[in-house]
Amino acid sequence: MRIWLIFILAAIGTYAIRVSGLALFRDEDRIPPLVRRALRMIGPGAMGAIVGNSLLLDHGAWRPFGAWHIAALVAVGFAAWKRNLALTMLAGAAVFAVLLLVGF
Repeated sequence: MRIWLIFILAAIGTYAIRVSGLALFRDEDRIPPLVRRALRMIGPGAMGAIVGNSLLLDHGAWRPFGAWHIAALVAVGFAAWKRNLALTMLAGAAVFAVLLLVGF
């Protein structure tokens, strides 16, 4: 029973934190420009952290150079060239799959 109480309190706390942001900043003009600029960078920053962690670490140890890195470089080049997220992911995944198939 105690574990359910912890889950419920954690859910209520999480919900309250999320709603408080909406309640405090309902009017977008009330958000200072510096905060607005910082909030726009949260998504790219989180994605960069996830990709960087996956690319550089493998179970806490440094990942040796290999198919992951080459596929990432191809994806970055493709993204700069085409500016299309779906095609970028497809290109990176295809290069990664081919490199694994040839034993790299």
